[in-house]
Amino acid sequence: MFLDIKIEVYFQPIISIKEKKIFAFEALTRAFDNDNNYISPFKLFNEAKINRKLDDLDNYVRQKAIKKFHKYYEEDNNILLFLNFESSVIENNIKNNIDFDFIKQVNELGINPNNIVLEIKEDTIKDSNLLKEFCLIHRNLGYVIAIDDFGTGYSSFDRLAIVNPDIVKIDRSLIDNIDNNYVNSSVLKSIVDISNKIGALTLAEGVERKEEILSCMKKHIDIFQGFYFEKALENIEENQITNINKKISNIGLEYKKAVQCHIKTKKKLFKKMKDLTKNILTLISYEENFYLERARSIIGSYELIEAIYIIDFNTGNQVNDTITKNSISSSLYKASKHNEDHSLKEYFYITKESKSKEFLSQKYISKASGNMCRTYAKVILINSQSFIICFDILAD
Repeated sequence: MFLDIKIEVYFQPIISIKEKKIFAFEALTRAFDNDNNYISPFKLFNEAKINRKLDDLDNYVRQKAIKKFHKYYEEDNNILLFLNFESSVIENNIKNNIDFDFIKQVNELGINPNNIVLEIKEDTIKDSNLLKEFCLIHRNLGYVIAIDDFGTGYSSFDRLAIVNPDIVKIDRSLIDNIDNNYVNSSVLKSIVDISNKIGALTLAEGVERKEEILSCMKKHIDIFQGFYFEKALENIEENQITNINKKISNIGLEYKKAVQCHIKTKKKLFKKMKDLTKNILTLISYEENFYLERARSIIGSYELIEAIYIIDFNTGNQVNDTITKNSISSSLYKASKHNEDHSLKEYFYITKESKSKEFLSQKYISKASGNMCRTYAKVILINSQSFIICFDILAD
């Protein structure tokens, strides 16, 4: 079926920012007809499926990719190759105990299996047992396992336990505009956190803007693939490597500046919160006595203050009903009451254990109002006993 079609394998560089280099290549199929018109991979593989040639095509492009990769591997035996697998081919071969041709080819060319990454779209494989068996067999042979396009379709966290991947490739749909999308940013953070806990690297696919990369780096993603660095190329030339290295250096400098700016901003924010709450503390305290009823009359004068409450230093239980600016009637959002347990809240146990005896939390959704807020907590003395006073403050 391939006689009237020109099939080539292009390599797209995958970048490690921290290592400041091309980390790997992903092999991507490119096809053209006799008039050199481009044929999309989707159309090509769909036609092969219709003509019952999918296994042949899948093996053919994989063999071309490995042969092409051999040249780069000889120059740098640390470089990796990402290979895609059609899910139906995985299921068929495992079910029928058929060995994949690429294993023999990798051995004949003297390529270390540790340099070959097998990409799996786990959401397209229906049989979890076959998926698990494929991963187990090839991991035992030394191959690296990656989950492709995670975060889209039917991919789920429970499959991470089945696949136990070495690399999780996060789909472009989550990465796109990540610097401006709070929901996707939170989902991305969860994926990175879980991946880290199972010992898997995370890779951001389809990065096209500097801001997306910087946002991903803040969430501890280090490996990137996308047009920002380079498209898929028939051959990787020296001038393209030089251009990629320049982009890596520029991103590194931008990230360093962003981190320094974040530290300065956090220090300013912390000082602002300290000054703001210090004024209120002065108004509601006198000689180690606190008069919280005064807070009710003055909280309205402070635009940023959402709520004030005091926690017992030893137990973590709240010692008063939360004083709020506005009375909110909602089954979802309710201000905490007297005796509510805060012992597992970070603003309690971090404040309690920190040397400075104060703490400013990350942004979160206020239980009292549903607004984004931060909690500034500080140890205070009331009649020579330690308590923690908390101020919920509207976040930008």
